[in-house]
Amino acid sequence: MEYPSNVILLLLQIVLQRQQLLAHQDKSLSLESLLMEPIIDRALLVEFQNHTLVKMYAPELQTLQLRSLKSLVNEVFELGTPDVKSTDETPVTVVTLANYYYTKRIEELQNYQLPMLRQNIMEHLQSYN
Repeated sequence: MEYPSNVILLLLQIVLQRQQLLAHQDKSLSLESLLMEPIIDRALLVEFQNHTLVKMYAPELQTLQLRSLKSLVNEVFELGTPDVKSTDETPVTVVTLANYYYTKRIEELQNYQLPMLRQNIMEHLQSYN
């Protein structure tokens, strides 16, 4: 999987919201089960494809088909969280994956993007002096 962590995090956030909505609309669905085996449907696909972040960071995903989105979600689940091994007590869920990608994104911002931004600002300010 070669998409930026912010795109995967967005996908997981949209999946989580959709599962919550489905569980709320249909009381026969268990949110706990949906978080381990999410339902990936057309509404989720459309919301993901049309999101501004997807347009900016992964425009190729705007033409994603439903089958491909299901494969992408499955791939994210299969990769899991490298820091935590999945067990019966701690299964891989949309929430555990989102927490992992959220932490990863924060680290990327703190360790790479913010220092680079600071450096660019300093260079820009020095060019005016």
